[in-house]
Amino acid sequence: MMERSSFKKDIIEQGRRYVITNDSAKPDFLMSVKGIYNDANMLGFTPRENIRVKGAGGRNFVHGGISLQEICVPVIKYKYLRSGYKAYRINKDKYDTKPVAVALLSSNRKISNMIFNLSFYQKEPVKDNYVACTYIAYITDSLGNEVSDRQKIIADKTSTVAKDREFKCTFNLKSQKFNNTETYYLVIADEAGVQIPVKEEMQIDIAMAIDEFDFFS
Repeated sequence: MMERSSFKKDIIEQGRRYVITNDSAKPDFLMSVKGIYNDANMLGFTPRENIRVKGAGGRNFVHGGISLQEICVPVIKYKYLRSGYKAYRINKDKYDTKPVAVALLSSNRKISNMIFNLSFYQKEPVKDNYVACTYIAYITDSLGNEVSDRQKIIADKTSTVAKDREFKCTFNLKSQKFNNTETYYLVIADEAGVQIPVKEEMQIDIAMAIDEFDFFS
């Protein structure tokens, strides 16, 4: 334990592992630590090894060293809010975590090839209460039957630049006949199945009918 009699009159603030004094103090056996307080005519010191300063409380968490985690302890304030509290209802969007959304970027809603590309974009960057989410995209007919393969979109982009949050996926239609007057749908569903899937109307107009030129058999 470090005796402080030689500089006790100069102490402004102290803890077990630090001392802040006025600029006239010259404590024995303490190491100087620079900080913003130096501009206010104050000096900072810390004991060597695992020595603590006398008169500063208990012995918990005294490990020695002059690194920040050894001489400072962060204080975290936690406030629990029930869903029924008024403060929670007013700030619900700020407190609740929600997955980032993904939407279709391509303006063309007409598919004219068995293999085709579509572009998507992640609406929000992953930050604060917006969390990453994995989506599955595919094409269905009007009855909900899947007529393409599935493509995975991992929406985990953190960039605030919209261009950096774009995705391009290559789809393959199944070997079957398509009706150019029927409405098909691009489905974007989260992999966990928590959210309601997004559906975009699409048209499929393949120049060569499969039953006339069956290249896939």
